[in-house]
Amino acid sequence: MRQASRACPLARHSTAAQRFATQVPRLARLPALVGLVLAQGLLAPVWADSGVGADTIMANTLTPRGRMPALERDEDGRGVTEHSRSPTGFLHGEPTVKPEWSKGQASDWLTRGGLEVGGLHISGDRKAAKFGEYQSTKQGLVLSNVWLEAERPDAALFFDLDAGSIGRHDQYMRASGGRYNAWRITGFYNETDHLFTSRYRNLWSGTGTDYLSLNPPLTAGPGAPTTGAQMGQLIGDTTLATPYSSLSVLRQKGGLRLDMRIDEGLRAFASVTSEKREGARPFGMLMGAFGGNGNMDIPESIDYDTHDLVAGLQWNRGLTSVNLQASASLFRNNVSTLTVENPMVINPANGLTRYPVGVFDLYPDNDAYNLKAEFAHAIPEWSRARFTALLSATRMRQNDDLIPYTTLPGAVVNGVAGGGWDTTASLSQKSAHARIDTRLADLGVALSPVDALDVKAKLRYYDTDNDSSYWACNPLTGQWGRLVNNGSFSSFATANIAPGVNPPGTAADAFDRMMCNLEAVRAMGLVPASGSVNIGSVPYAYKQTNAGVSADYRVGKGQNLSLAYERETFRREHRERAKTWEDRVKLGYVNRALTGGTLRVSLEQDRRRGSTYISDPYEEFFSASMGPLPTTTGSNMTSWIHVNDLHRKFDLADRDQMVLNLRYNHALRDDLDLMLSAQAKDQKYPSSAYGRSGHQRQNTLTLDLNWQPSAKTSVYGYLATQRSTMFQRNNHQNACVLGSTYYFYSDGSISTTPTPTPAQAAAGITVVGNSGQVTAANFATLCATASPTSPLFPTSRDWTASQKDRSNSVGIGAQHDFGRVLVDVNANYTRGRTGVSYTYDPVAMGRLTSGAPTPAQQTTVALIGSGFPDMIYEQRAIDASFVMPMTKNTKLRLLLRHEAGKIRDWHYDGVADNPAPTPPAQQIYLDAGPQRYDATMIGAFLQLSW
Repeated sequence: MRQASRACPLARHSTAAQRFATQVPRLARLPALVGLVLAQGLLAPVWADSGVGADTIMANTLTPRGRMPALERDEDGRGVTEHSRSPTGFLHGEPTVKPEWSKGQASDWLTRGGLEVGGLHISGDRKAAKFGEYQSTKQGLVLSNVWLEAERPDAALFFDLDAGSIGRHDQYMRASGGRYNAWRITGFYNETDHLFTSRYRNLWSGTGTDYLSLNPPLTAGPGAPTTGAQMGQLIGDTTLATPYSSLSVLRQKGGLRLDMRIDEGLRAFASVTSEKREGARPFGMLMGAFGGNGNMDIPESIDYDTHDLVAGLQWNRGLTSVNLQASASLFRNNVSTLTVENPMVINPANGLTRYPVGVFDLYPDNDAYNLKAEFAHAIPEWSRARFTALLSATRMRQNDDLIPYTTLPGAVVNGVAGGGWDTTASLSQKSAHARIDTRLADLGVALSPVDALDVKAKLRYYDTDNDSSYWACNPLTGQWGRLVNNGSFSSFATANIAPGVNPPGTAADAFDRMMCNLEAVRAMGLVPASGSVNIGSVPYAYKQTNAGVSADYRVGKGQNLSLAYERETFRREHRERAKTWEDRVKLGYVNRALTGGTLRVSLEQDRRRGSTYISDPYEEFFSASMGPLPTTTGSNMTSWIHVNDLHRKFDLADRDQMVLNLRYNHALRDDLDLMLSAQAKDQKYPSSAYGRSGHQRQNTLTLDLNWQPSAKTSVYGYLATQRSTMFQRNNHQNACVLGSTYYFYSDGSISTTPTPTPAQAAAGITVVGNSGQVTAANFATLCATASPTSPLFPTSRDWTASQKDRSNSVGIGAQHDFGRVLVDVNANYTRGRTGVSYTYDPVAMGRLTSGAPTPAQQTTVALIGSGFPDMIYEQRAIDASFVMPMTKNTKLRLLLRHEAGKIRDWHYDGVADNPAPTPPAQQIYLDAGPQRYDATMIGAFLQLSW
């Protein structure tokens, strides 16, 4: 839990300056959000689209189209004829009518706009987490939409405004103004409330701050004579008496963007955005050793600020274009550390008897800076050639202050006092000093050597330089390792003091005497007591190269055949494979000459291979690197073998993949479109005996219908289905002790004695093989690789997990203008089912006593296979909107939305009624999980336009 070194110091890049005053109304924060970013005075992050700095979609549940809903259709079409189609063959959506421009008597501005205001009522399970996951469930008066457009033709000036759900947690607004073909400034603000759970029983006060204090009757850090069983029971009873509450995070984001045309070929832009995330979410807390002797889910406080700034130039002259961008992205966590009062009884360890608090070092402040240049040039006389180039460099920095291993004074590790473990003097460095630099170069060329042939080639290079490291050694004592869980557990590398392993007189603290000089420790030639103590962080880095060529040939009128080849190469540091390469070949066919339809088909075949797979390349960061291997009889070699040699990680393993894509669009009639898309994907891991193995399949089919019989009527429908499977195999390790011989019995059990027990003999269980004696010379071969007679990884202790996912979605919707009322109705249904089945040998795993299984054991074994029920997600939703004209510029809109859903997840079975199922273990579950819900939203809104 409490770590001096952050395992992934640059895993998130984002920012914040300091906490905003929580008393300030949310709308008043927009100037503060923008002002904080401007105060940083830095350039901004590179983005791929021109929407940087101004969110491109402004909408929510009440106004899903982002503008006052259910506007009537324009029968004249505004230049679009009835049943007209796009170049790809799809029916155009019918345009809507906008109010005519109006002009003030004393102004040269033309204006038009509208607003919608009304009331909203929600009945049923409106507080259910899934129903309110990303929408506000606030009832009462609602200003659901405001829009305004203004122009001054004589000066070419304009202004646009869109806003919705003002004052609610899903509100949005965007304003844009400027001069046509000269400059534009855009500002926006929006909120999204992410509701994680509405069934959390909170035992603390101070949620959302940096200190969580227990509510009575619970007290922090109970010790003897209180027992874990007593405390587990008290926590369980207190949990049942605590009402449900919600944990959510509110995201508030605002920004400004300026676009300016400097001259005919030169444009500039700059943007600034600021995002604040504030609230809490469920988070796991573990105290004690290994699996802990106490765990519970606490509320993690969230108070993040992220500031993004970007500026750039876009230049175009004739056949040449150049883009330059500079960016900065800054993340600040206003809750750097979270202190939680601990109600659990934790076993004494490391000289400490009570643990009143746990401390979490949360995501660190960090910055990312980027420069990017893009170049494009066309040479028509060279087979209509076009060259493109992109260069980019990014620098990410994180130098957060590290915290001590524990907050509790007096910790004594392995009998050594004076470690100062509750001070930063116990750390090998006081701050993270983490840095990652990336570089990107992307070159491309496109040619048309003949009219019917297009050829493209590309070369892309990307690399990361990771200059981040931390070595876990206390400079005050020279001890290698760390305290974890606020000192309730420790993991330290010491010299092996077993007789005969090291020279006589070798002390357990022999490594400490080298005072954190790792080379000096290794020069001592002493065998460590364990090979699995983590002593350093791994600075992962990689280089990626993509090279490819493609050709598209017109084989006939409206028919094209394409072929593409690409090789992707990775060179990785500190990974199981130093190099992997993947070859991708894609064949495509497009037919636009079919009567009323378009067909697109592609087949892709990928093949990934790589250099020699080294199952454990991390030895230098573990205590195994501190000295030689043990050779003495009785030495347990398990900690020197960290993984089965036959296990393969799926991102590095050999993989064969085939992807078939099909898309067919057909105009069944002038007013009716059919769209069919399908994908079949198959992945195979031919060299993976363990890990993700066999075939992983995913098949998807989607069918869409779009019917537009008239300008007043439109109907749509869709059906989507997906099936996927995944299979994994692994091995639960046994033992590997020098001098031992392991005997394998006919029921899968394993023993170091060749004689069956009386119960085994009575059951007819016999010895069917043995490993031979494990020695210092053969243990690496004998134990490290899974086999029927491997002492450490016997195949009888294999287990498998198979997962099958099935999901179906169907929807239908219609809109029709009856004259007196405009009706818009949509209905959707989604159901997903995930089944997981397991296989293993219960005798080999020790779940059944060999020759004498008990009834309780047999009950557990009944869960093998498909003993756990499928997990199910189901949602039904109906939306209906009725708009009735009252006057020329006034309408009444009635809204109905009914939503129902259920989530069945066996992981949460029984938690609501029994949050502390095993009091002595103090395993406390405070989140009762998702719930079934059924909620109805009704509203009445007055629409005004001018």
